This record gives sequence, C-alpha cells and structure tokens, in this order.
Amino acid sequence: MEVFEWTKRKLTLAERRPQRQAMKLASNYPLIASVLEPPQAFDLERETESRRLAYQRSEQRMRAFHARIWRESRKDFFLASDAQRALIRSAWREWRGPTTSTYFRYLVDLHTGVMEARSERFRAAEKQRRLSILALSSSQLQIQ
Repeated sequence: MEVFEWTKRKLTLAERRPQRQAMKLASNYPLIASVLEPPQAFDLERETESRRLAYQRSEQRMRAFHARIWRESRKDFFLASDAQRALIRSAWREWRGPTTSTYFRYLVDLHTGVMEARSERFRAAEKQRRLSILALSSSQLQIQ
C-alpha cells in the first residue's frame, strides 16, 4: 500500500492553509471577521493521518468497485451463449491495453446485447423526461 508523502510544495500549502482561510473569511465577511472563530493551526501529524485515512478509504472504495464489476461481469459472461463467450474471449485475448474489470464489463455488455438494452432504456427515459418538461413548459405558457 502506498504511503502519503509530503513534498515541499504540499507542506508549504498545508502550513499556509489557516492563513488563507482567515484571509478568505475576512474578505468575504468583513463586518463580522473579528467575531468569527479563527481557523485551527496547522498540525503536521493530524494532517498526515487525515490524508493517510482519506487515501485508504479511496483505495478501499476503488477495490470494492472493481470487485463488484468483476463479479457482475463474470455472472453475465457465464449466462451468455457459447458463441457470445467465444467472441468475448477472442476480443479479450486480442486486446493490448490494460485488462481491467471495466474493460471486461464493456466486452460482456457489447457482445451480449446488455449495452444496447441499457442504451435503449436510457433513450426511453430521456424521451419521457423531455416530454414531461415540454408538457410542463407548455402548461405554464397557457397559465400566463
């Protein structure tokens, strides 16, 4: 797992954040700036821990996302016909880019027709949304 490292630039920006926040408050709220609570002073340990935890949460979310995509894609792959699976396998072997869960999902969707069905549902929903907006705007014109 990658560890957060402070560069000179990151450290300088982080150390100056309380001053920048105070200046922003003073410029946005000049009449009450003296009453507002000043921003907390910079604490290197607290900031490092905060960034480390944010990185861990982000990494965990991405791992969960890719795991979910792999599971869903594999399920749909094995539900596909033999001919569709052969097309997917062939495209997967020929692909020279990164072999990621999202690319596998794309191949499965493309060769099983899931992508077209999803696009059709989206187009139908978009058409319905546009019709409702049109009906709403025409009814407002009649009221005026």
